[in-house]
Amino acid sequence: MKIEPFQNLWASYSFPGISQWLREKPRNALFSGLNGSSDAFLVSDLLVRSQRPLLVLVDSSKKAETFTDECKSFLGDDSVALFPSRDAVPYNMKSPFGPTVEARFGVLSSLLDGARKVYVAPYTTLMQKILPRKNLFNKIIRLQVGDEISISTLSEWLVDNGFHRENQVADIGTFSIRGGIVDIYPLLGENPIRIEFWGDTIETIREFNVFTQKSVESKKTVQIFPMKEFCFSNSQIEAALEKMAEYCRVSGNDSMVVHKLEHQWKSVGDLEGIEWFLHWFDQPCSSILDYLSNDTIIVWDDMVPVERRLDESRQNYARHLERVPEIFLPFISSPDNLLHKDNSITDDLNCFDNIFVETLDTPADTVKFKVSVGEQPQLPKEIDSLATDLRAYDEKGFRCILICPNLGHAERMQELISDSCPFVEFSTGFLLRGFIDFQNKFLLYSEAQIFNRAVRPVHIKKQKAGIPLVGFDSLSPQDYVVHEDHGIARFLGIERIKTGESQSDCMVLMYADNAKVYVPIEDFHKVQKYVGKDTVVPSLSKIGTSAWERLKTRTRESLKEMAQELIDLYAKRQFLEGIKFQPDNLWQKEFEDSFIYEETPDQLRAIKESKEDMESSRPMDRLICGDVGFGKTEVAMRAAFKAVMSGYQVAVLAPTTILAAQHYATFCERMSNFPVKIGMLSRFLKPSEQKPILQKVRDGGIDIVIGTHRILSEDVAFKNLGLLIIDEEQRFGVKHKEKLKQLRYKVDVLSMTATPIPRTLHMSLIGARDLSIINTPPRNRLPIETRVAEYHDELVKSAVENELERGGQVYFVNNRIKNLDALQDKIEALVPRARVISAHGQMDEKELEMIMKEFIAGRFDVLLSTVIIENGLDIPNVNTIIVNRADTLGLSQLYQLRGRVGRSSEQAYAYFLTPPFKQISEDSLKRLRALEQYTDLGSGFQIAMRDLEIRGAGNILGTRQHGFIAAVGFELYCRLLQDAVKELKGEKPEVKAQEVKIEIPLEAYIPTEYISDGPTRIAVYQELSSISSFQELAEVEKGICDRFGALPGSVDALMLLMKIKLQARQLGLSRVAINKNNELVLSFEGDQEQIRENIKNIFQSSDREFQVKYDTPINLHTRLNALRIYEQAMESLDILCRISQNVSREFQPQ
Repeated sequence: MKIEPFQNLWASYSFPGISQWLREKPRNALFSGLNGSSDAFLVSDLLVRSQRPLLVLVDSSKKAETFTDECKSFLGDDSVALFPSRDAVPYNMKSPFGPTVEARFGVLSSLLDGARKVYVAPYTTLMQKILPRKNLFNKIIRLQVGDEISISTLSEWLVDNGFHRENQVADIGTFSIRGGIVDIYPLLGENPIRIEFWGDTIETIREFNVFTQKSVESKKTVQIFPMKEFCFSNSQIEAALEKMAEYCRVSGNDSMVVHKLEHQWKSVGDLEGIEWFLHWFDQPCSSILDYLSNDTIIVWDDMVPVERRLDESRQNYARHLERVPEIFLPFISSPDNLLHKDNSITDDLNCFDNIFVETLDTPADTVKFKVSVGEQPQLPKEIDSLATDLRAYDEKGFRCILICPNLGHAERMQELISDSCPFVEFSTGFLLRGFIDFQNKFLLYSEAQIFNRAVRPVHIKKQKAGIPLVGFDSLSPQDYVVHEDHGIARFLGIERIKTGESQSDCMVLMYADNAKVYVPIEDFHKVQKYVGKDTVVPSLSKIGTSAWERLKTRTRESLKEMAQELIDLYAKRQFLEGIKFQPDNLWQKEFEDSFIYEETPDQLRAIKESKEDMESSRPMDRLICGDVGFGKTEVAMRAAFKAVMSGYQVAVLAPTTILAAQHYATFCERMSNFPVKIGMLSRFLKPSEQKPILQKVRDGGIDIVIGTHRILSEDVAFKNLGLLIIDEEQRFGVKHKEKLKQLRYKVDVLSMTATPIPRTLHMSLIGARDLSIINTPPRNRLPIETRVAEYHDELVKSAVENELERGGQVYFVNNRIKNLDALQDKIEALVPRARVISAHGQMDEKELEMIMKEFIAGRFDVLLSTVIIENGLDIPNVNTIIVNRADTLGLSQLYQLRGRVGRSSEQAYAYFLTPPFKQISEDSLKRLRALEQYTDLGSGFQIAMRDLEIRGAGNILGTRQHGFIAAVGFELYCRLLQDAVKELKGEKPEVKAQEVKIEIPLEAYIPTEYISDGPTRIAVYQELSSISSFQELAEVEKGICDRFGALPGSVDALMLLMKIKLQARQLGLSRVAINKNNELVLSFEGDQEQIRENIKNIFQSSDREFQVKYDTPINLHTRLNALRIYEQAMESLDILCRISQNVSREFQPQ
């Protein structure tokens, strides 16, 4: 039977009572007798049948998100929209989160357009003040091709609406101006926008890809929403500050807060949290109800009546107000200033048709509709009891539909029950709880409820994976660089050098002993940013010595040795006969179905690859790479379960006792419903406790044994070992690795690592190791609320108290060991009930392990530590992290640290604390702000990846390779590795293209007026100099025009020289020059036989007269007809093209 989206199956049914409601049209109606998620059916049917917009109000943000997804299963994504609450946590002194603002504007935009949809919102949104319709309409920038507007006016508009000007657009809320081109990255839209002007007229509007910076499609119009709901102009801010100062003068309050706010808002330009001071601004306000059209139906989907909910909301704000630091209290807006009055809301609600769902107390004139909808029964997890239940309903004439979160789940369910229940229909969609409609005689059961798991679809913006981040490798003065021929130098900048009659740009590099090297444009591709270990400062190479060549040779030798080892191991495994595990059985399917999350595409691929390895007779040796919490353990558990189902034992090896204990708990929990016996071995167990486990392993009484390197001891003997799973293999010693190497020939091995593996390295190692890379984060993670703030005791106190109140734990990171004790005393004084423990990397390993164990067990509330937790454990109960002196840490470290929290479905919080903002550098603040505003980071994640890749490289290749990576830089190292692997596999390394010198006195460079940003200009030069084909050149030229506008003369000349260089390379030339006698000079160097052949080809294929001069190098001269240098260069290109065409024609097979 075909599996369809649920949206296609329900249209023939109408919710009981809706037809009567449509006929009678009561002002207030109550629907009762609903069960399960049947309220989504009611709302969806109401939208379709009434053809009127609906605002559904529910009791919480979580319910709003769930209900939105349920309605989307009935109506499709375009007919349902979520209007989230602006204040996730009242008085948290933060502005609303980027995605929240975007979702709210999406709804307000639809309402302005009069779109008929289901709008879902938590009831708190009724009270929150928002911009009036007219004000928002006037704030939206609407542009279309042909409009007249000056770039300066547009720029002012954007700044007033909360956008920041940058050199290059990389994040939402930024814009850049380059000549007549304006790039903007607005909310509400997949991609940023590029607007090209001719004078003050908009010529084109295009979307472009943020990573490649290339245009993707043209648009006729664009709407740009403000970056915040409340954007205040400078004059409004000044007026508000003046009012506050006046208030201080009259009331006698301390004006320190006003000075602080003035510094933050005006000097720093940081408006974070300004919304909490709303009443000081002359800002007209409105409510969401003012945006609704008159025919909107309000659905109150809550048992608790409206008045009580509004009162609860106001009390919640008042409760949170108590946590605001005392010095701010006189200035912060009270709940009465932030929220609409209850009676005005209820009066406004009475202007609409209201439907109450299961509400206990309704208006006197409410018409009641009693329906008969039953709850999906909570059956045991066995398939048999579900089949019995479904057959009973089928016999009563009910239509039975099962709804599953995706096609894979639906197919599995179909396999499990279609034989015993062939009448069941399977569909895809999301429903938290199923229901039985007795009137329409149909039941809709949710797979989520059958297996007691909720797989909510998470709507992520399109993944922009696999595109390198432009700008990370970009060069800035004083950066360390690697020149392929000369070694490591310091980059000083770009200088325009005059040679003869022309000038061009050169890269200036400083080597040891202050030796300067000027690198011409055509060699820019040989210079790469030096990427080594973070802390290591490389030593500069000496010019004029062979030290650099010797270092490259040593690196090559070491690489050859290492690659040989990998390839030998790989070759040996190809010919070994290993274990062939059985294909998946029914229990395997049931086990996989009991996974409570939705697998990510990368995870599914890794599972498929590891199963294919296991089912083949060749021994498996696969490495799975992915960040902590990206689902590697699930891949390993499925492999382990498969091995046990085939009658083999499994050993799981972890580097620390804590990780072993964590794996043991996870395996036990996942396999509790299946007959799999699991044991654990570690040095924490007494010998008397280890003895019976060892005996059971020997006898086959234990299927899966989990432990540390204790498993590798001589006294551990397996009856029938088939699979070895190794977590973080690089953390084991040499002795253990030798034992593992011997095991690799006998059993299947699955290794896991949390360090990302760079793609370049992955490519180099193809054919030496099987890799599965998991880059997609799990879908049900909530974005981490991130806050950057100046350190205040009150802030630390409230952050810790909030977390403890909901039963969670806290990480407090302070990267200096010497003041850990003082900080511990301070935290204990601020929050007396908090049980605090501290840890750092200089502790004894056993002591550190015990502390971590105690913390995981929940015996302590706050773990105060250095950054050792950065690569630590997965503790779902820790959902707040506080980082002290965050300004001293790199972006990747902060990213990693923040990733320690938010590992469950609880909302997580990250606080990055700094000294007063005026004391820290602008760059640090900018870096922190990027983390704060965009938690998914997009581009930022790749920066973090980049830092980690360097570590990953050392980890996968072994520590002794670290030295070589540091010595020659990462990029060159990867290239050398690739060559070594190819050579050992008998493939020819790529022959380097002939270097061609171009000596044509053209003014060929990129003017700063055309590309003003230094790093971007260098990046474009590097891209041009590494081009190897005309097609590549055409694409780059198109990209430059797209980003920066029409080419000026000097850039056009640069393109012409590049074309001459490419053509000369094809003909085997070493130099092309135009001399003072107006002659084109073609030079040849290298193999004499080849030179004779090349010259012969030129004479045979050209009708021009050439004069041969047998110097070193050999030169051909021909007189040019043109007199001006640009025309001479064009003529030279034409001559080379003709020769090239004739040569290729002559050598075509007849």
